[in-house]
Amino acid sequence: MNFELIDGANIVASTNKNFDHSVGYHDIKPFNAENENLILLHRYPRDLTNYNKKIKIDICLWDHKNDIMSELDETIAWSWEQGSRLQWLNKNELIYNISDNLGIKSCIYNIHNKHKKKLNYPIYSYSPETKNFLYINYSRLWILWKSYGYFSNTGYNFENKSDKDGVFLSDLNNNNELILSIKDAVNLCGLNNIDTPFFIAHPTFSPDGEKFVSLLRFFNSSGSLISYLICTEIKSKKHRIISRERVSHFEWINNDKIVVWSRNINKNLQSFRTNKFLEKYFVSNAKKVLNLLSPNVKKNIISTHYHLIDVNNGNHKILDKKNLIEDGHPQISTDEKYLITDTYPNENDFQKLLLYNIHKDQTLELGKFKSSSHLKENQVKYDLHPRWSCSGKLISIDSSHEGSRQSYIINIEKILKKFS
Repeated sequence: MNFELIDGANIVASTNKNFDHSVGYHDIKPFNAENENLILLHRYPRDLTNYNKKIKIDICLWDHKNDIMSELDETIAWSWEQGSRLQWLNKNELIYNISDNLGIKSCIYNIHNKHKKKLNYPIYSYSPETKNFLYINYSRLWILWKSYGYFSNTGYNFENKSDKDGVFLSDLNNNNELILSIKDAVNLCGLNNIDTPFFIAHPTFSPDGEKFVSLLRFFNSSGSLISYLICTEIKSKKHRIISRERVSHFEWINNDKIVVWSRNINKNLQSFRTNKFLEKYFVSNAKKVLNLLSPNVKKNIISTHYHLIDVNNGNHKILDKKNLIEDGHPQISTDEKYLITDTYPNENDFQKLLLYNIHKDQTLELGKFKSSSHLKENQVKYDLHPRWSCSGKLISIDSSHEGSRQSYIINIEKILKKFS
């Protein structure tokens, strides 16, 4: 069996196996707000594993109830993990990244009249409340973190700590400004003594669009990815560090609180990761000792969990310390009652699908899906990236359990009635 779901959860639709398909990253809500039958999708050549070249993919609208796939456009501006950042602007329009002779831009598409409008800048995160969007330098990402960047053959010609690169704020009228530079982020985090290429990733608006978080990242001397989660207030342009050293996936709960998979240890211990000598001799030996301990003891020492963090004061609260114990890709339901998340493949190549009740601090395993051996053999990964429908009855996942990259719709309405 290549997948299992608990009683009450059912796969109600899946994409055609003639192509590979995906929605994209875990922060995207692909369901149309007015018609949940309509989902935004990327369509790829079948069994694509080499993304180190310029490849066109299709922008599609999937009517999963009637099994109709409509091709809307094509683009070469996409990444393995996140696609083209394809997302809804409103119930009638979607937006995605494109590329032309002048660089990376974005395109708005109206599903009713098929009208296209090109914008001068790419998109990462959109705020329907303020009608603003955030974006980053996808060419820089291609060089430094390839599976998240867009194809580029220019080579590395960036400043390590640039004051002209970072997170940009734009709008639908092509107004544009650099709101957090890499240089300012490096200064904020006290990393000026490190001579290495930095990059910023995942700039994501709060629900009201008044602030955003982003990750300043670099690879240290041992090759480990070091991350600093920064919260930026847009009007005042004030920045503060929310978490540091070991930070990965996050999701806004409301305008003041965010769930983050992170490590919450002493700042002095965190600073060891940026010291070449301590990283080489102390941290490496400490890792060897930790690996000899039981998983539970090791987990308590390194304190890596899903944390609920107040972005105003930095207070941390661990979520379901007993069961929510693996890094994954969280998304909150529209009613703010639940998180849906996944895990990376275990020793048997199964990825778990988990439902977390925020108010009860309880976790339920909805099912598990086996990662394709084809992807493993080609050293590429493909996460479930679970996402909610607006009603909360349906979940969208991308999975490889049938041997190719496909999207699936799971109905969990019966589960929620029992787990409320």
